[in-house]
Amino acid sequence: MMPVLDFMRKLWQIAWVADFAIPLAVFLIFYLLRGSAVSWLFRPVRKLNRGKSWPVELEHSFQKPLRVLIAACGAYAALWISPAVAHTGPFWAGAVKCFRSLLILLLAWGFSRLCGNRELTGGLLLKKLDVNTDGVLFPFLSKILRFIILCLALLIIAQEWNYSISGLLAGLGLGGLAFALAAQDMLSNLFGGLVIFLDRPFTIGDWIQADDTEGTVEDINFRSVKVRTFSQAVVTIPNSKLVDRPVTNYSRMGKRKVSFTVGLKYGTTERQLRACADRIRQMLLQNEEIDPETVIVSFNNIGESSLDLMLYFFTKTTEWQNHLKVREDVYYGVLRIVEEEKAEIAFPTRTVQVEKGI
Repeated sequence: MMPVLDFMRKLWQIAWVADFAIPLAVFLIFYLLRGSAVSWLFRPVRKLNRGKSWPVELEHSFQKPLRVLIAACGAYAALWISPAVAHTGPFWAGAVKCFRSLLILLLAWGFSRLCGNRELTGGLLLKKLDVNTDGVLFPFLSKILRFIILCLALLIIAQEWNYSISGLLAGLGLGGLAFALAAQDMLSNLFGGLVIFLDRPFTIGDWIQADDTEGTVEDINFRSVKVRTFSQAVVTIPNSKLVDRPVTNYSRMGKRKVSFTVGLKYGTTERQLRACADRIRQMLLQNEEIDPETVIVSFNNIGESSLDLMLYFFTKTTEWQNHLKVREDVYYGVLRIVEEEKAEIAFPTRTVQVEKGI
């Protein structure tokens, strides 16, 4: 009798171990082969699109979510074949909901990584839609798309767990109204940022001037624009302020204006004035760094202490240092011409006549 009981006990132990060993082996197979399975899944895509970068970027976006998905499928299959787990009851229903919620999260994770890929989303899809992007607009669009994907995933998961979406949306609407009333400045900056992103009056790296602030744009975000001045100080300007005032973008100048007046002393003859004006005009037209379309040299004023020649022209270069170099050469040329024509630069003078008997 005892040998029979021992034999039955051993069979029971073997069956008990098999009940757990087989599901565990199934899970380990899925887990260990997840990398090879993902590579096999994307192999046809790589073969059909050789020489293009988007299949590689697509694989990079969904590689990690698919690995987690295969491991999750292994866990689901192990629970399904395990004799210790019944396919009815609250435990199994909860396990199925967890698995389906995980699928939604992994799908949202993959699309979120895809939205953050500049090569695929910014370079391929947006160009197909004829949308021009730059270093400012793409991060903004990427954040908006990620936020929308996250919200949709959370709403679908909430519906999966039998939560009322209509009540949640109504609550979000009332809460959003209260939040909007309490955060008007923040919302005005947000909408100002939207105007800047869509209208793009400037971008990162541009040289701009807004009122008394002049410098290079370092950062553009939802709240403000950071400008580094030429004294290396960083000025933060709220977006709502920038959209309400003129902003000069010097980086987009095709040419740069120069305007100044040369005052000659009284006593300068008409011949000298005409000669100085003609020679200065020819000097400007012969300078390759000056735009010849708009060159004005004119005797335009008889001042209190000088006869004024106005110079108005544009340099082809807009870069600050090169622009200053062209202006400096023009100043030297003007002084040389005035000296050669035997004229003199005027300085402020005043003659006081005192009559006798006063």
